[in-house]
Amino acid sequence: MERRGLKEFVTFVPGINPTRAQKQFGTQVINYYDQLSFEADYNHEDVVVEDESKSSSQNNLSLNEGDVVISNSLQLATMVGKNNVGKMLSLNFTKIEFDSEPLDKRYFLFLFNAYKDVKRQKERGLQGSGPVLRIPLRALGEIIVPVAPIDEQKKIGTIYVETLKLQNKLNQYSDLMEQFTSSIIEETLKGK
Repeated sequence: MERRGLKEFVTFVPGINPTRAQKQFGTQVINYYDQLSFEADYNHEDVVVEDESKSSSQNNLSLNEGDVVISNSLQLATMVGKNNVGKMLSLNFTKIEFDSEPLDKRYFLFLFNAYKDVKRQKERGLQGSGPVLRIPLRALGEIIVPVAPIDEQKKIGTIYVETLKLQNKLNQYSDLMEQFTSSIIEETLKGK
């Protein structure tokens, strides 16, 4: 299978510095895409299968449903859901713009988040000091990925995303079972 660098398929758009954004847009009130937004999207709480041609924003940093975003601190990527449309990216995130070369968004998510070879490449590219290490944009572009035919990419990406959704539902079910069991045991103990 052919292997190529990510920079041949995507462009990485870094988030904006909040103080610069306030000056640039002339307002103190900017709705930023934050860690809670990322976690909601990553857990697929509201992600809908999007039309690939839907991405039409007046501002490069303003998010549309279906945009792909990387959390710089977690080194994970997700697809933006409808609850986060219009939010602005801060420096903690990087937006992925897909070029004309065919690379399915969900396949990208699988490669970036789960594919072991890409995980190793990301670990080698980490830089910084302290508890939070980051991957520079240059190193992200140099990550080498396997390029499958587009129909195979779509199948792999769909399977990956559906598996994540199922895992999230199972985790929620497990939490509810734990709460239910605890409440029954506590009520039983109170009754004695």
